[in-house]
Amino acid sequence: MADQIRNLSRRKFLGLAAAAGFGVASAACGQTPAAPAPTAAPEIPSGAAPALKGGPLEVGVFYEDGPWFDLVKEIGDQMERDIPGTQIKYTFNNTASDAARALRWEAGNPLDVDAGRWSNQARALWPYADNNQLLDLTPYLEANLPSGERWADTFAPMIRSFAVDERENSPTRGRWFGVPNELVLFLIQYNKKAFDQMGIAPPAPNWTWQDFLDTCAQIDERGAAMGMKPICVSGPTDVYCGHWWDRVIQRMVGREAVEAVVFGDARLADNPGFLAAAKEIEKLPANNWFMEGYEGADFTAAQALFFQGKAAMIHMGSWLLSEMASVIPPDFEIGVTDFPVLPDGKGDQNAMFGVPQLWSVPNPEIVKGREPQTELAVEYLRRFTSRDAATKRASQLGMISPVLGVDAPPKLPGVDALITKAAQSELIIYYYGIHFDQALWAVWYPPVQALFLKKIGAEAMIQQIDEGLEKYRATRGSRSTLSL
Repeated sequence: MADQIRNLSRRKFLGLAAAAGFGVASAACGQTPAAPAPTAAPEIPSGAAPALKGGPLEVGVFYEDGPWFDLVKEIGDQMERDIPGTQIKYTFNNTASDAARALRWEAGNPLDVDAGRWSNQARALWPYADNNQLLDLTPYLEANLPSGERWADTFAPMIRSFAVDERENSPTRGRWFGVPNELVLFLIQYNKKAFDQMGIAPPAPNWTWQDFLDTCAQIDERGAAMGMKPICVSGPTDVYCGHWWDRVIQRMVGREAVEAVVFGDARLADNPGFLAAAKEIEKLPANNWFMEGYEGADFTAAQALFFQGKAAMIHMGSWLLSEMASVIPPDFEIGVTDFPVLPDGKGDQNAMFGVPQLWSVPNPEIVKGREPQTELAVEYLRRFTSRDAATKRASQLGMISPVLGVDAPPKLPGVDALITKAAQSELIIYYYGIHFDQALWAVWYPPVQALFLKKIGAEAMIQQIDEGLEKYRATRGSRSTLSL
């Protein structure tokens, strides 16, 4: 088990698809270059493969081994067989490589297929589009696939608000800059068998925060003999503490009020709802509801302990099962539900947190010292997002597919209702996109982590975040250069 956990640790986690503030945030300052005209892409005749020239293709991967990588490589192997001369190199494309990959984009040597370069809801990534670093994928998405379908029409409608530039004042408004490979939803995931053994009713749809607190109290009492605590969390991982805070403040004060602080000039202390939210969060460590040893358990160790029965619930991205597949007991039964609501809160109580993980392709004009592999990269993405490939990832890995016509993953029973809810509600990028700006991340999440570790109280947490934001704004300025 220890070896399996170490192997997971080196792959890092999907939740931080890119902390790509390195060299990107400053690019938004000054005059925005004129956007290039969209590049025309030939329509692909139905039932025919495009005539492509083979070559070296560098593709980013979230994991370097394991079942996820095996399915990714299966696509690459097929391309190498179908297109003579194609040689695919797989490069680690997750948190530990963010800084190096950002520098590669600046130097004109980006990956041919890369993640974490664009999301319409992530302001720190807007400069990639504003500075013409991304390929305009619109002509390709509007072309027909060999099946006869328009490529864009194969994706769930909710994908547009992330993959397409929808900023009102943007010269590239309406263009696709990303292709989705997975839909991630942040969910409360729980141990169904443990709930049954303790005689505790599983969380109901639209359960309230008070319901959640009552459930925690029940688990703390009835789970003691089992060595089980209510909540799994990673104390050393500040964002994994912080996404609890992110969810509660959205319910309490609303997204607009949160973004006015994070990306504008408002202060937490000026809105009493933030302190009220912090005091609600403070109840979790104050009641000792976190699993034993959470203070020193990194995210992979913490997640493994959840599957070992040390905690009954975890708030985590829907990637959890696919990421931890190698350490999950075969008889483990998971349940999922959305974050609890605050009936008296000012935020949209139906809003969900999540994101489509997007792949992007560099604008060939920025590639230096080698021939751009634009057409090969787009073909790789076509195959990656095919219904067949998406179905395999959903059925074998438990991943939620953004491709229409793909069943909800059977390993996540009940998630189909939450996917429907996400399609009908506001879907907010998790962490509000803060994780794409490392300087902003450094002032927003560590005080929340300190609260979870019982080093400070709610009032001190609010004060520390406000003080950090004041310093951040003095050196980086307000992030709201364009309106969503």
